[in-house]
Amino acid sequence: MSKAAPQTLLDALRDSLAAAERSPDGVAPPVAVLWTDADGQWQPLMPLLAKTLPQLHVLGPYRPQERTGPVIWLRCVVERALPDSLPAELIPVFYLPRVSRQELRAGGDCPRDLQPLIELQYRGAVWHQRNGRDWTVEAFLTSESGCGLDIALDTRTLGAMLRALPLLATEPLAALRGRRLEADDFDRLSVGDPVRDLLSWMSDPQGFEARWEPARWQIFRDVCKREFGLDPDKDGPQSAGDTLLNGRGKFASKWEGVWRRFTEAPTLYPGIELRMREARPQGLFVDRARQPAENQLAEEKLRRELDLVCTLSQAAACERVLALEAEHEERRGWVWAQLGDSPLALALAPLARLADSARKPLGGATAVALAEDYAAQGWRADRAAMDALSAPVTHTDAALIARVVRALYEPWLERNARRFQELVSVTDARALASGVRAEKDCCVLFTDGLRFDVGALLHERLDARGLRSRLSHRIAPLPTVTATAKAMASPAGTGISGAPGTEDFNPSLTTSGQPLNAQRLRDAMKRQGVEILDPDEIRFAGSGDAGGWSEIGRLDELGHSMGARLVSQIGTEVEEIAERISSLLNAGWQRVRVVTDHGWLLLPGGLPKIELPAYLVASRWARCATVRGESATQMPTFPWHWNSQVRIASPPGIGSFIANTEYTHGGVSPQECVVPELVVERGQITASAKIASVTWRGMRCKVQAVPVTAGLRVDLRLKWKQADSSIAVAAKDVGSDGEVSLTCGDDRYENAAAMVVLLDESGHVLDYRTTTVGESA
Repeated sequence: MSKAAPQTLLDALRDSLAAAERSPDGVAPPVAVLWTDADGQWQPLMPLLAKTLPQLHVLGPYRPQERTGPVIWLRCVVERALPDSLPAELIPVFYLPRVSRQELRAGGDCPRDLQPLIELQYRGAVWHQRNGRDWTVEAFLTSESGCGLDIALDTRTLGAMLRALPLLATEPLAALRGRRLEADDFDRLSVGDPVRDLLSWMSDPQGFEARWEPARWQIFRDVCKREFGLDPDKDGPQSAGDTLLNGRGKFASKWEGVWRRFTEAPTLYPGIELRMREARPQGLFVDRARQPAENQLAEEKLRRELDLVCTLSQAAACERVLALEAEHEERRGWVWAQLGDSPLALALAPLARLADSARKPLGGATAVALAEDYAAQGWRADRAAMDALSAPVTHTDAALIARVVRALYEPWLERNARRFQELVSVTDARALASGVRAEKDCCVLFTDGLRFDVGALLHERLDARGLRSRLSHRIAPLPTVTATAKAMASPAGTGISGAPGTEDFNPSLTTSGQPLNAQRLRDAMKRQGVEILDPDEIRFAGSGDAGGWSEIGRLDELGHSMGARLVSQIGTEVEEIAERISSLLNAGWQRVRVVTDHGWLLLPGGLPKIELPAYLVASRWARCATVRGESATQMPTFPWHWNSQVRIASPPGIGSFIANTEYTHGGVSPQECVVPELVVERGQITASAKIASVTWRGMRCKVQAVPVTAGLRVDLRLKWKQADSSIAVAAKDVGSDGEVSLTCGDDRYENAAAMVVLLDESGHVLDYRTTTVGESA
């Protein structure tokens, strides 16, 4: 799902600093983020930013209670050597006023008092523009990577912008977009905002008054008396809290506006919650939504009610959860939910979706019909269960949510699995499974363990990226383990068979009899003309008719290692798959077909244990086993897909042959057998141009593209598929003669490897070429 645009400048700063903290897989996270500011432009924002960014520390006089101090103190913060050190999960952000990045890069020429920070450039990260320069206020406000505002660049406007910076910080950015901002716009902010000032005073009365000189404080008093019927000196913040709760006569509409402003950005006024907690209700019709104590009582009541749900039958539990949803859903719209005070009310939403789905078993008179019903709507119960288990709650409440999920979900899983097993047992299970064929200009992207509900989430994320995708389903071969099912999901699914004595469900190549492994599967596809791409490799589609094959994803690996905790990683894995799909399409593949081998069952607390005597089976996994010879067993048995003479014992329902198993696959259930298949397509390619030559003169390169086509652009990047790795002063349009000249904006990249990238008018990569910045012809 696409990321929401920041609401305020403070939001944008926090998002940008958080992005600087992120590191690629396999790379250690930075020990600190350095924020250099040669002119000290950002200093007025530090008090505001510090309220919502606990990891922010400022180079300055030693005042640890205000999180400011000298260089040696900052080093102690990095090393966690102070008594009140940051939590391990927080990466410190060091704001360095009047310090430029160039000073830190100067090595031995760096001022002596700053030299202890030099090595943090390498162990940490520096917050800067894509061109390597420090973020100035003007650059951040106008950049699409920052706030994306249109600001006049005359001296008067820039001066007014800096003067108004503390006020601009909390203004909704949406109100500033869509027009050019000039000096008068910023000056109007500086005149004052009575509602903002009132909320700031209510949130922090002592600090607010201390920051205002007497004359300005008197103006504030006069405005409050005139606009809100309140005298801050005589009435005090508690009276203001009472009025915000109850309203005040002819000023009631004004206080409604104050409340609306608070709910729009409650984190900017952290003290308001205390004011409202201490506010004294007057009359019988006080708005419960404004009382944090009411919300807290409702949370405690909901906690007790959910605990009782676990003692009910499944049908009664579903009805009770739906009744609780009707009672508590309005609290998700209260401001306290934004402040993190309503975690159970938020977790109740997916629990209610699960309860609604779990009341209805899957339908269908045949295995195919039941699979179709699951692919049409049954998977939504799985999604709701995963969403509930991933709700951000305390450890104690997480255990409670897990018990409720189990009470709602386990009987539904059990009924559907047993019904599906009955239907599969009376049909040819081998005929249910279908394979994947090779196609020209189509790259098959294999993802291990992409269950249907996760595939549906991927479908939604792709739509949010503007990509066209179609979601359908297949039935996986039995048993639903990678050894059996991966070959069926590949273009090399023919020419494979199973030996009679196989115990590990691993088929063999028919021609050689060699057991099939990952390398032999790739070799078989190569012989068919399929292009094999490594997991991180981006290669343009070739001219062959068999398309390509690549692999990505660790869902199954993480599930086996993490159990029910897998739910916390699903979103991240889906984003990585979506990014890989986008990269392949941008590289020129017309379609990407996303396939998988099997789904899985996940149940917090573990699947029911089923006993299976060891002497009856040759090998045993959690959800399948190979029956030894002609042994008779009470377990349901099914033929192995690759050799019907080999019998597979499968536990009834959702049972497991291994105790305490929370995540597994290999059995017969809709979740394991009904797997997604997505076909993702790119739009019409607007150009097929190539880079003919790249020549450098100093830090400027000249690029020749052929043939000349309208809408072509050229960029210079460190990573060709990542637009935010650009090191050019600006990407440039290709001229009518096919030439364009680019300048690298930072001399630190001289002699560094980079990529010249040719783009079409939609931003798709048409071609790229490795180059060395500044290399002589």
